[in-house]
Amino acid sequence: MNIPTKLGGLTAVILFLLNSVPAQYTLYAALFVLVCSAISALVPPPHAGSRWVMAYQIMTTIGLNIGWAENHFKPGQSGVRVPLAEKPAAKQAVAAAGIPVLNRKGRAEILKK
Repeated sequence: MNIPTKLGGLTAVILFLLNSVPAQYTLYAALFVLVCSAISALVPPPHAGSRWVMAYQIMTTIGLNIGWAENHFKPGQSGVRVPLAEKPAAKQAVAAAGIPVLNRKGRAEILKK
């Protein structure tokens, strides 16, 4: 599924949910989404074993910090920002330091030399 299709579906779901809320409470529902987004942007993610992981993930989802959002990190994981052309070299350097390189599902990758 391509990105415009995902965004269209997400927009439809958000509009459906906002239309499900009675008109007098729509402002509060929108403010709730904005507050969740602001809090998740300001509060760093908890470590992987924390009891707050599930609450943090729910809050970031409500705040629409999904997909390529800058502050959409997985608890207990970090990202190293490098130019795309340097990605293979960065993966090799991280692996050479004994640090596992994780794939999109959070499992360790086996790197080719």
